[in-house]
Amino acid sequence: MADKVKVGIIQLCGCSGCHISLLDLHEGLLDVLPALEIVYAPIIADVKEIPDVDVFLVEGGVRSEHDEHLIHEIREKSKVVIAWGSCAAFGGIPGLGNIYTPEQLKETVYTTVSTDNPGVIPTEGVPELTTEVRAISDVVKADYVIPGCPPKPALTAGAIVALLEGKDPVLPTKIVCDECPRTKENVFPKEFKRSFEGTPDPEKCLFEQGYTCMGMATRAGCGAMCPSANMPCRGCYGKTDETLDQGAAAANTYANAGEAALEIPDKVATLNRFTLPVALVSKKVQKE
Repeated sequence: MADKVKVGIIQLCGCSGCHISLLDLHEGLLDVLPALEIVYAPIIADVKEIPDVDVFLVEGGVRSEHDEHLIHEIREKSKVVIAWGSCAAFGGIPGLGNIYTPEQLKETVYTTVSTDNPGVIPTEGVPELTTEVRAISDVVKADYVIPGCPPKPALTAGAIVALLEGKDPVLPTKIVCDECPRTKENVFPKEFKRSFEGTPDPEKCLFEQGYTCMGMATRAGCGAMCPSANMPCRGCYGKTDETLDQGAAAANTYANAGEAALEIPDKVATLNRFTLPVALVSKKVQKE
């Protein structure tokens, strides 16, 4: 690519966490910024029109008609589109909304006593929700994916540097368990616990201690950050290239625990926390 690469950055159905993670590069930003010209980034400046760009970093999945319009325009005006973070790559946490209809979601948000509201569902100036959350690659072609919630800053920087050098960004091919320093004894738990229950042994495998860890079905690249902090992996880096479905891969391991696995509450969300929209069964089938 040319010395000065035109870059666009946008948030669709996401939380801006991927944007903020860039700041965690700290002085490392100085290594890449001189080669970039950020020409579109609503989180930084109010730019009305999407210009032609070389690389577009897209955070967030497609949840509304407005998101869908934007991602089509971005694709048309970009040489390279990167699905940036778990929401763009897999649907992310918002993808769990696929368990419900848009009408059910709006009813819960605006008409229940869980929040202080007048019980009126707003319609004026509000984009219509799509029937389901979709990863951007289910709507347009995504040239590359940078997973994570958010991605490690070094992963984003590495992808940008690779593109500047005319190379394809490369993701790790192993699983989180391969990066995890905890001791594994190849045993299966007799019961499962919530992450706040009890105090995990800091040396032993969290799954084998009965915590709902997703490390065995999740792409490496984070350095096993959560298990290293005594918290189970939640699966935000998604599946590896060798796996068809992250939730199914995890379920295959969990099934070895027998009855204990059947007692896990909310199994759909536990095993597909970030990836339900790209799962083999991506939404709940609603009766007419």
